Amino acid sequence: MRLLLVEDARLIREPLSRALEFAGWEVEALPDGEAALARLAVAPVDAVVLDIMLPGKDGLSVLSELRARGDATPVILLTARGDVRDRVCGLDLGADDYLAKPFHVEELLARLRAVLRRRGITDPSTVIEALGMLYAPDSRELTYGEGSCVLAPKEGLVLEALMRHAGTPVHRERIVTAAWGAAGEWSAGRIETQVSLLRSKIVVLGAPVSIRAIRGIGYVLEAKHEDV
Repeated sequence: MRLLLVEDARLIREPLSRALEFAGWEVEALPDGEAALARLAVAPVDAVVLDIMLPGKDGLSVLSELRARGDATPVILLTARGDVRDRVCGLDLGADDYLAKPFHVEELLARLRAVLRRRGITDPSTVIEALGMLYAPDSRELTYGEGSCVLAPKEGLVLEALMRHAGTPVHRERIVTAAWGAAGEWSAGRIETQVSLLRSKIVVLGAPVSIRAIRGIGYVLEAKHEDV
């Protein structure tokens, strides 16, 4: 699924892009409204995440122009926490939803899924499959064979990042971005706690899968190797 992220603050735009990519989106990120309008005139995307406070043409103006030219692409606005009037104006202009800053990536992903469902758009990343395991982010249900369990929110985000890159080492900073967001509070111990909980649940399910720590890098989800 293709997503256009329009956010002028680089310290938000870049880590948010990585987190969305880890969640399965094909992301293109732009820093201003004029560039966004030009991009959307060339080829469609499946969703737009649009900051209201942009240099030059602001997010509300971009949204107004999109709807005026008949572009019905789902749009989620990013707003400052107290901007009630901007949120109301955005919804009246045709925004599908809004999210107040600061926010958790998990909530943005949930709102994107909800918008797609309301529009009748099927999200191919709804169920993730790797190494015989199935994971549904909406319900946080992990399944292997006939067994299943429901993961806690952080467990689900960490596992999702690992499953999307099964067999490939995933750096700690990418796991942090996916699970805690760009400005989230974290520590190596907190990541290890989530990984330990996941390992226990995978063992209970009987899946021949391990989460291996790679010193100085991060973790990799891989098939469990039997001892010879």
